[in-house]
Amino acid sequence: MSSDRFDIVRAWFAAFNRGDADAAAAFYAPDAVFDTDAGLVQGRDAIARALADHCASWTPALDGGARRRVRTMGSIETGIATEWVGREIEIATGQVLEAAGYDHFTILEGRIVRQRQVVRPHDAESTATVGQRPSKRLYPERPVVGVGAVIVQNGGVVLIKRRFEPLAGQWSLPGGTLELGETLEAGVAREIREETGLEVEVGPVIEVFDRILLDPDQRVRYHFVLIDYLCRPTAGSLAAGSDVAEAVLAFPDELPRFRMTPKAVAVAERGLRMAADAFGVHPVPRALE
Repeated sequence: MSSDRFDIVRAWFAAFNRGDADAAAAFYAPDAVFDTDAGLVQGRDAIARALADHCASWTPALDGGARRRVRTMGSIETGIATEWVGREIEIATGQVLEAAGYDHFTILEGRIVRQRQVVRPHDAESTATVGQRPSKRLYPERPVVGVGAVIVQNGGVVLIKRRFEPLAGQWSLPGGTLELGETLEAGVAREIREETGLEVEVGPVIEVFDRILLDPDQRVRYHFVLIDYLCRPTAGSLAAGSDVAEAVLAFPDELPRFRMTPKAVAVAERGLRMAADAFGVHPVPRALE
């Protein structure tokens, strides 16, 4: 099996187009996650069953007998992003599904560890929602300013699993968008309190960067300018807020298993290196109390 990420994605689409669920499933890691609008499918075996059920229910209807034709494929921060058009017919009812969509593949060591798939039927009205709430972050008129934090305590860094898009279901550093009239430092302190239950001392800036995600029609779906700060807790207890599925303290050797984006890992590692100079401490790893 090729270790080239583009070859893996091309081969996945080829297997899916010919209805070979077992061949498509072979590209996943055993504990892979397939994230769709219908929910999460966890584990290679479960993904294989889901793909097989789909292929047994829908027949390909594009020219050449394909289900989906990839229009664009590119490498982005979070992995390989593809945009495609599709046409399938439901065997039981004869319903024709014409759609455009995208898949984001996160690939580690030659295996798909996460796949985020969005299918947008051509006749469906698009909605600008995150969960069930209207969102000004989706299809914004201008870039949105976001703040994030590397919260360091006792040699570890606080991570959260996001409940909503973007990166729903994925682990990342805590943070969110800046509110009107709010300073950057106040914004990051508020977001940390809301997402983790911690009160923090806000330290220096670690890094400033942008994140831009496009939809299948090449429109800007998200555009964030992100400022990450180094922080340390001063009060409170670590707990997941309403926008967060989980919150944990992770130590440096544990970061790979959380499968964050390469950028988030790099920012976390840089924050850990900066902590001793910024706060004048040399922590010994132990759990957050």
